Amino acid sequence: MLDQLTIPVASEMAKVENIFDSDLASEVALVTQAAKYVTRNGGKRIRPAIFLLAARLAGQKSDDLPYLAAAIELVHTASLLHDDVVDNAALRRGKPSAKVKWGNQVSILVGDFLWCKASEFFINHGCDRLSKVVTKAITAITEGEILEITRLNDITMDEATYQKIIEGKTAALFGICGQGAAIIQNLSERFENALEKYAFNVGIAFQLTDDVLDYTSSVARLGKDSGADAREGKLTLPVIISLKRCSNEEKELIRDAFITEQISEAQFKEMAQIVHGRNGISETEALARHFAEKAKACLAIFKPSIEREALMGIANYAVGRHE
Repeated sequence: MLDQLTIPVASEMAKVENIFDSDLASEVALVTQAAKYVTRNGGKRIRPAIFLLAARLAGQKSDDLPYLAAAIELVHTASLLHDDVVDNAALRRGKPSAKVKWGNQVSILVGDFLWCKASEFFINHGCDRLSKVVTKAITAITEGEILEITRLNDITMDEATYQKIIEGKTAALFGICGQGAAIIQNLSERFENALEKYAFNVGIAFQLTDDVLDYTSSVARLGKDSGADAREGKLTLPVIISLKRCSNEEKELIRDAFITEQISEAQFKEMAQIVHGRNGISETEALARHFAEKAKACLAIFKPSIEREALMGIANYAVGRHE
């Protein structure tokens, strides 16, 4: 479905892939090998798609745009490399993670290499203001990830803290896809704010749906172990909602699952049943749809176009991946 939505920028998306193949070389062979492994390892490319479509709303094309779209995806990929080390993840997009293939040190350092390449693209193909807002977003990503770490296994975490975490670790970079496109195309403040809010809300909807999928999808569909969040001690909204309605016995089962050395399959299935039964899944899905609708409303100030329709479709896609 995403491929169909990105048809208006298909040529630019192809250039993004070419950049990954041609511009990530290093004099150190292992760096080149690992960088190409992680950038070729699938991925939805939803962030560069949003950036390119948002930029096209202004009606201008530029040879710089694919490099900037690639830079945004490299920031995301670098954060995943670091996440896999922090989370001790074995799978990434259905394949062995870089951490598994090369170890923690290489995974972290190649992540740093991708950060540097992204910065190079932003400097060479962007502008000072774009670099500043990207740096601010990367700071927010880092702070969101650290806040999440400080609340691992904490079943007292509330919805406000969870919201703050996902705004940092996910929505901030999505927001750059909209705001960055507006900046590079010199749009007025009104249109810049609209694109930033559109993309930011899509990011929240996307993360909420990911948190649902962790309790409802198979490994084959997720590309990572189902129940990974719980196994890593991450409380997400489906669990936070359910805990407010649990019996004492159910709450004890969830607490035990989060603090045990390794959650068994039986424990996870039992916890997932509680999350379903206490409407944690259905209410999180409803909230995801709410943010997707907020995102689409932000596009109302733009005149109808194939790019606007594609961006509307991406908001729907963000919450429809379970269907």
